[in-house]
Amino acid sequence: MTTRLRRTPSSPKDGPGINHGDIADHNSRIVLELLRVFGALTRRDLSQRLGLTEPAITGILRRLEGRGLVTSRRQAGASRYPVTEFMIRPQGGMALGLRLARRAAAAVLIDVAGNVIAERRDVLPDELIAVGKALLDLKPTEAEVLGVGVALSPDDGVSVEAVREAFAPLTVLANADNATAATAERLIGAGDRDGGFVSILVTRSGVRAGLSIGGRPFHGMHGFAGGIGAMRTGQDRAPLAEGLSPDRLDAAIAASANHEAAIVEWAREAADHLLDAVVAISGVVVPGLIVIGGDLPDVAIDAVVAEILAAPVAIGGRPTTTSWMPPLCRSQLPAGGVALGAALLPIVEFLLPDPRPLRETPVQTEGAAARV
Repeated sequence: MTTRLRRTPSSPKDGPGINHGDIADHNSRIVLELLRVFGALTRRDLSQRLGLTEPAITGILRRLEGRGLVTSRRQAGASRYPVTEFMIRPQGGMALGLRLARRAAAAVLIDVAGNVIAERRDVLPDELIAVGKALLDLKPTEAEVLGVGVALSPDDGVSVEAVREAFAPLTVLANADNATAATAERLIGAGDRDGGFVSILVTRSGVRAGLSIGGRPFHGMHGFAGGIGAMRTGQDRAPLAEGLSPDRLDAAIAASANHEAAIVEWAREAADHLLDAVVAISGVVVPGLIVIGGDLPDVAIDAVVAEILAAPVAIGGRPTTTSWMPPLCRSQLPAGGVALGAALLPIVEFLLPDPRPLRETPVQTEGAAARV
């Protein structure tokens, strides 16, 4: 069974708040995050970024090296006094991600650095579990499997219970597909922005949005944040899910002798719907970026984005430009990063820091770190 970096239970003598084990876990996770984001770093680099003493950093690195998550090398071009730098050891751990959507099932195996080891898309639901197990067989023998992440959607062809039973005793973590897409964008894709970002996911089962605010997914008080598919949009006031439907695009292409012209015409109508949603999102959430991805072809998403960026918006009855809106772009991740984000769930759960405490909690003092 995969464990977190720490499973030290709280002791009554520690009282309320964090204990020594919490500090050790927190600092280890931050070190891994720094190495993931910035690449190779020396003890001094880590000491300066964390505000900890170099002996404390040495202790953290020793623990991570012992688990096979970190490796080291002599810094290239160093002076006569060799300097050691540390980096994540990608093969130190693997995670499997499964997208359960009936019409877009997929499986992906990644390492702890987020590199894709193997991937299968457009898998039949009945074959998804077997495909996932076949991908796990491709991992290095010594690599630890951190767990299985699952992306859920309204049209799942496989149940989470079936996945848990098939992959026991591995930990199985599940989240909505729009949330896993946002996780992939934050960690591997567009990255977090000031004000956060919104990942609009267009699938054959509807349109949903993943919201990342302060580095954390936002689900709303009742868990319904991101359910934008039912919004009445466009001049015909149709649901957004209809205006952006991949099935509608397929039908338009099938009915036309000119595929490019069909995509352009579809994009013009789709942009009319999506623009209303973008304006509403921009006015309420004020994100630093809006990313669009999912089950639409890249060329179709690019066409919709171009239409929106070229369209004026009427405010107070007067047309105005869209320059006040946040940047709008297509996701660079396949299928909006749904399966990839699912694979990242075990890595986030077991290895990486909670972004909110990382931003809000002061760095631990050298004295506290020295006691860990």
